[in-house]
Amino acid sequence: MKVIALFGDDPVQRALADKLHRSVPLSHVARIQRRAKGRRKLARSLTSLTIARGLRRAWSNLHRHYNDRFPHWPVETSLHDSANAEDLIELIEAEQPDLVLVSGTGLLKRRTLERFGANVMNLHTGISPYIKGGPNCTNWALALGEFDLIGNTVMWIDPGIDTGPIITTERTPLSGEESIGEIHLKVMEHAHDLYRRALEAYAAGKRVPSVPQASIAEGRLFYTRDWNSAAMIRAILNHRFRYRPFALRPEITLVSIG
Repeated sequence: MKVIALFGDDPVQRALADKLHRSVPLSHVARIQRRAKGRRKLARSLTSLTIARGLRRAWSNLHRHYNDRFPHWPVETSLHDSANAEDLIELIEAEQPDLVLVSGTGLLKRRTLERFGANVMNLHTGISPYIKGGPNCTNWALALGEFDLIGNTVMWIDPGIDTGPIITTERTPLSGEESIGEIHLKVMEHAHDLYRRALEAYAAGKRVPSVPQASIAEGRLFYTRDWNSAAMIRAILNHRFRYRPFALRPEITLVSIG
């Protein structure tokens, strides 16, 4: 089976590629460069550097952790400006993979997916359909105070934002006593493991789920532009004063790969 990965060009995705490649060999990794962000509002910037610096530090430490442990990509790579770039689409068309893996890229357009001509699997570091979007669904769960929605989803990709049919969802095992940095590391380790298990099941020819998200719940979609100073402060305060061993709500529906 030929597998090509479309991953963001950062240490977290490099670690993911290495772990997946050890289980199911990857033929190629197309690295998607992150576009430089425009100037953020001054209040948001100041908040991330002061009151909410714990969130910023947790993400920086996460990248440092994986950069130290996974300094190299495990297979040949190519660099692209966008997940919808013509040179990337042409590469996929030429390689004719059986499966395309996606993680940490921008939104793939419908015409891109149609031209791929292969099944496309996506990793979302959040539990769909309950929390979708960005910039970071773990932080959104903290901001909402809904700690049992910290987890991950593997789905078949579609042109929407984290809306594709679900292959599997799992909560990240947490004690309720972790620091913010520990939460982020546990979420990412769990995400990598969940993606590996989904890939292994597919590669073994097992029939994996494809559950429409609308059959589970309407869910909520968050946008990066909504991640403002107030949301950052709520995340910090909820973690500091409310994050204790917490109950898992039975009404949250998860999809098991078996």
